[in-house]
Amino acid sequence: MAVYATFVGVNTHADDRVKELTGAVADATAFWALFKDSIPEMQFNLLLNEAATTSNIKASFQSHLSDISQDDTLLFFFAGHGSPDHHLVTYDTSRDDISGTSIPMDELSAWLNGDQARTVVFLDCCFSGGATARVLQDVPVSRSGMVTISDLQGNGRVIVTASQSDQPALEINGHGLFSKALLETFFESEDGISIGFLTDEVTRKVRAEAERLGGGQRPVVFNHIEDGFTFPPLAPGVLYAEHFPDTSGLTVSSDIKDLTAYGLPESLIEIWSEQFSGGVNSLQLSAINDHRVLDGKSLLTVAPTSSGKTFIGELAIARAISEGRKAVFLLPYRALTNEKYEDFNAIYGDQLGYRVIRCTGDYSDETETYMRGQYDIALFTYEMFLNLSLSAQETLYQLGLVVIDEAQFITDEARGINVELLITYLLLQREQGVCPQIVALSAVIGDVNYFNEWLACEVQISNQRPIPLVEGVIDRSGLFQYIDTDGEEKTDQLVPIHQIVQRGNKASSQDVIVPLVQNLIADEETVLVFRNNRGSTVGAANYLAKALGLPPASEAIQNLSRFDQSVSTEKLISAMNGGACFHNSDLNRDERMVVEAEFKKIDGKLKVMSATTTVAAGVNTPASTAIIAECFFYGDGGKKDFSVAEYKNMAGRAGRFGISDRGRSVLLAETPSSRAHLFEKYVRGTPEPIHSSFDVREIDTWVLRLLSQVAAVPRKDAIHLLANTFGGYLANRENPNWVQDTEKKLTLTLKKMLQLNLVDEYDDTIELTLLGKACGRSSLSFPSSMQLVEIIQNHSQQLTAMKLVGLIQVLPEVSRYTPIMKRGTKEHQWAGEVSRIYGRDITAILQRRASDSWEYHARCKRAAIINQWVCGTPLDQIEQQYSANPFQGTVGAGDVRGFADVTRLYLRAANEIAGIVLLGEGPDSLEVDDMLKRLEIGLSAEALPLMELPVSLSRGEYLNLYNSGFVETEAVLGLSKEEMLQYVTSTNVELLKKQLENEAV
Repeated sequence: MAVYATFVGVNTHADDRVKELTGAVADATAFWALFKDSIPEMQFNLLLNEAATTSNIKASFQSHLSDISQDDTLLFFFAGHGSPDHHLVTYDTSRDDISGTSIPMDELSAWLNGDQARTVVFLDCCFSGGATARVLQDVPVSRSGMVTISDLQGNGRVIVTASQSDQPALEINGHGLFSKALLETFFESEDGISIGFLTDEVTRKVRAEAERLGGGQRPVVFNHIEDGFTFPPLAPGVLYAEHFPDTSGLTVSSDIKDLTAYGLPESLIEIWSEQFSGGVNSLQLSAINDHRVLDGKSLLTVAPTSSGKTFIGELAIARAISEGRKAVFLLPYRALTNEKYEDFNAIYGDQLGYRVIRCTGDYSDETETYMRGQYDIALFTYEMFLNLSLSAQETLYQLGLVVIDEAQFITDEARGINVELLITYLLLQREQGVCPQIVALSAVIGDVNYFNEWLACEVQISNQRPIPLVEGVIDRSGLFQYIDTDGEEKTDQLVPIHQIVQRGNKASSQDVIVPLVQNLIADEETVLVFRNNRGSTVGAANYLAKALGLPPASEAIQNLSRFDQSVSTEKLISAMNGGACFHNSDLNRDERMVVEAEFKKIDGKLKVMSATTTVAAGVNTPASTAIIAECFFYGDGGKKDFSVAEYKNMAGRAGRFGISDRGRSVLLAETPSSRAHLFEKYVRGTPEPIHSSFDVREIDTWVLRLLSQVAAVPRKDAIHLLANTFGGYLANRENPNWVQDTEKKLTLTLKKMLQLNLVDEYDDTIELTLLGKACGRSSLSFPSSMQLVEIIQNHSQQLTAMKLVGLIQVLPEVSRYTPIMKRGTKEHQWAGEVSRIYGRDITAILQRRASDSWEYHARCKRAAIINQWVCGTPLDQIEQQYSANPFQGTVGAGDVRGFADVTRLYLRAANEIAGIVLLGEGPDSLEVDDMLKRLEIGLSAEALPLMELPVSLSRGEYLNLYNSGFVETEAVLGLSKEEMLQYVTSTNVELLKKQLENEAV
C-alpha cells in the first residue's frame, strides 16, 4: 500500500485584501513532517503560500491520481481560508472573482470521483464565521446550485472538516483549533488510531476549546470506508524536529552565531554580528539560557539604560517571526515609536524583507494592514494598541509576541492607567485562550513589587552596564563627590575653583556648566546636559556654543529643512554653528532627527546636546558624560522633585559603548551641604518600587474603562475586573478584605452609571450601553466624560467639527500647560477671537468650571492657536502672534504642535460620544476625518488634497506648494526635479521621482 498526499497551507495571498492567517502554513508543514517521518515512502507535494495556487493544487491531485491504485491511500490536507459559498481559497484567489480563481467543492468532488483508492480529506477552513475564523469575509455569495462539503461524500472516503457549515473554524496562538487537536491526538496514539476514535477525540477537544473561546465549533465527519480505516503509528522524527525544533534544553554562548540553533536565519545573524561585534552580552545571554525567552517564555527584564535590554525584545521578535508568529512592539511616545520604526525598518525591513508597520494615531498609520494581519512586526504607542485591540479584538488572535518597552511607565501619573489597562486586557484574554508571549522591558526601578507575579512571567533583574558608570554630585566649589566604578566613594576637584566665576547678572548653573563642559570637551568627550524646561535647553546650548568656540556642524545645518521654520530653528542653527545643539519639543521631527544623528556620530561635529528629560525616556543619544543641572521640574501641581528612578535614567545616558571605557553622570548642587544631601538621596538612593496607578478615589474611571474590555459581566463578577488589575492584585495581597471593602464602592459606582445611562442591567448581568462604550474607549476620566456628555446635551446649536475642537478645550485632559502672562490684560483678547472663529456659544462653554479667569483665558488662547494651525499659518507667525513677551506667556512651536496633538487625540472620541448623545446628528464624520488630518499636519481644508501625494511631506513643504498655487497632486508630480526643489527637500524629491518610476514600471 502506498500513500499519496497533498498538504496545502496558505497564510498569505496575492490579493492583499484577503486577511492573512498565522497558522495555516505551520499546520500543513507539521502534518507533512509527521506523515513523512512516519511513512518514509509516502509520495507527497507540500504546497505553501506562493506555491499553493489553484493550478498547482490541481496538478498535485492529477499527478497522484495517475499513479494511484485501489490498495493505495490518497490524503489531502488543506489549511487556509474557505469562502461562504464553499470554495477553498488558494494563494492566487481574487476577491473580485472567487468562483473563477479558487477551488469549488464540485471541482474537488470531481477529482475524488475519479479515484478508486481510499481517500482521506482534512479541511481546516470554514465557510462562515467571524473575524477570528478561517473564512474569506465580505464577499458575494451565490447560493443557487452550490455544492457543499456534504456533496463530497462517497464510498471509500473519509471527509473531516473543522466545523459545521454555519460555524467558524477558529485560529488561535498560531494554529487552527482543528489542526492542533488532530496533531495532539496523533501524538497521543502510539499504536495507531482508527478514524472513528480520531474524529471522536478531535471533536471533543475542539468543542471544549471553542466553548472556552466563546464560540461554537464542532468538526464534521463523513466516513464511508468499508470496514473502517486505521492510521498507522505516527511519530515525529528528523523532519519534524528540523521544522519544529525542541530548544528547551539548548544553551548558547556569547557568540551570536550560536543563535542559528534556534532556527534564526543566517542573514539576520550576519547583520547582528556586524552590529554587535562583542557578541551577546551577559544580560541577553541570561534571558536566553536562564529565562528561556527564545522558547516562548514570558519575561520581565529590569536593567539600566544602555544595558542592551532592547535587544532581548529583538531576539524574541526574530524567534517569533522564524516560527511564523507575529510581533508587536509597544512604546510610550510617538517620537520613540517613529524612531524605533526607522531603526527596525532599516535592519529588518530593508535588509531582511520583514514587513514592519507602525500605528501611532497618525493619518499615515497602517491600521488596515495590521487588521488584515499583513505584517511581521507592528510598532504601536500604548494608547493606540489598547484602543485598536478593544475595537478589533480579533487582532489579538494573530499575535504571538507582545514586547512592552519602558514598562516602568505603569507608574506614570498620566500614562500609567493606559499601560495597566492594556496589560490587564492581555491577561484577561488568557482566560479565552489567547496567550501571546509577553516581554516587558523596564528601566531601573526599585522593588518589582510582585509585578512579575501579576504578569505570570519570569523576572530578570540586573544592575550591570556594558559601560561602567561613575555617578556623583558637584558643587559650586568644583568638588565632585562620586562613587567610582569599584564602588568606593571618592572626591575629586573636577573643576578648578578659579574657573568657576559668575557669568551673568547673578550666580547660576552656567557658572559651573561652562568650565565643566570646556574641560570635558578638551578631553574629547561628548556631553549631554539635562535641563528641566525648554527655555533652559536653548539658553544652555547657545551660551555653551559661544564659550566653546567649536567648529560649526555645517553639514548638519545644511540638512535642516528650510521650510516652515519656527523661532527656535534660528536659535538651533546659532548653537550648531558653535558645535552645540538642543533637543526639546520646539524642534520638529526632522530637526530632532538631524541633531540626534549628528550627535551620535563618532566623528560628529555636535559635541554638546542640551536636552529636556524626555531624552532619558528612550531616545538613543548616549554621551560620555551626562550633566543633570536640576533635580526638580514644574508640573501642573507646582514644583516637584525628580524621583530616584527618573534621576537614574538620566544618569544612565552616560557612556558610549565601543567608544569610552566608562560613563560619568554629574548632578549639580549649590553648596557642600546640598551636595551631600543630593548624593545621599540620588546617587546612593534606591529607585522607588514599581506601583500601580490605580486609585480607589477614581474607581468610576477604572470601572468604566474595564467594562469596555468585556462584552458583559455578571454583577457578582464585576469586582474581579478590578481585582485583575495590578492595583487590585497588590491590594488583595495586602488586605484580605479588599474585595469586600471595594464591592461597597463598586455598588455605588454601578448605581450611578445606571442612572447616567452608561450601563444596562438584565438578568443580574452588567453591560455598557453604546454611550458607556464610547466613554469607556475614550481615554477620558469618568468626570470628564460626564462633563462632555452634559455640555453636548445642553448645546443648542448645530455642532460642527470646528466647534467640537473648541468645545473640548474645556476638558482637563486637553488642558495642557498653556503659557500665559498673568500681568495686565493682554491675554484677555483671545475670548473675542474665539467668538469670531467658533461662535459665542463655544466661548461661553469655555468658561464652565474654570478655576479662575486665567484658566478661561488659557482655554481661549489654545483654541485660537489651534485655529491658526489648521488654517496653515506659518509656525513662526503663530509663535510671535501669541507670545505675550519674550519672558512671560511665550508660545513655542512645541506648544502649538502639543495643543493640536492632544486635541486630535480626543477629538475622535468626543465625536463618537456626540453622535450617540445627539442621535446621529453630530458633526459630519468626513468633516471630522478631515479635521483630524488638519490637526496632525497643520493645513487648511483646501490644502488637504496635497496629502494624497505618494510620499509624506513635512508641513513646510505642503504649505510651500499650496502657497505657490499647487493643489492638485498631478501638477506637483508633473514638475521636473529642478522645479520640485523650489518647494520640496531634495530627499523627498528623490522619493517622489522614484515612486513615479516604480508606478511606470
